[in-house]
Amino acid sequence: QQQQQQQQQPQQPQQREGLAPKGTEDEPRDFTKVPQEMNNRFEVLDVDHALRPTIISPGKVWTKRTQKSLLAKPTESILGSDEIKDEKDSAFDLLDALTKSGALPIEHAALHIIVAATHCFDKTVMEAAVQDNVNPIEKVERSTLIMASTVHALPPARLIREAQQARVKAASSALFIEDTVGVQRQ
Repeated sequence: QQQQQQQQQPQQPQQREGLAPKGTEDEPRDFTKVPQEMNNRFEVLDVDHALRPTIISPGKVWTKRTQKSLLAKPTESILGSDEIKDEKDSAFDLLDALTKSGALPIEHAALHIIVAATHCFDKTVMEAAVQDNVNPIEKVERSTLIMASTVHALPPARLIREAQQARVKAASSALFIEDTVGVQRQ
């Protein structure tokens, strides 16, 4: 009887989010490789070598805000490293219990990943504009496009409005060379 029910249910294709930049729809993207992909792209596309990877470290002391009930006043407490570990363990225990140790999928959830880089200028914005006749906004725009095209696994042309394509290509032509970018989808 269970087999009949399974056969009667229409087969829906599974949608996968975070696809690999290789362009295959069947392969999930390994998000742990995004920082290395970004570093590789920095080396190839950042001609000024102004982009540097940035490590974000959370503080050692956190503030916890809670409410005992919906109408109760919020309370704050300071958590040290031991309390942070306990709270994190409690959160994972709750997640483990809700999913029956991973047997139940978590649908309609979002995973947020933070990837950061620092754009370093040799000179101040004013010095770059006046002394070197360089538009620093174009430099930051190029850096942003390198990062965005890597994170979203899309070519820069797909991230820019049609009306702005010619201007950006003139300022950062290397971003639009297909062999160099390496994130073009088929």
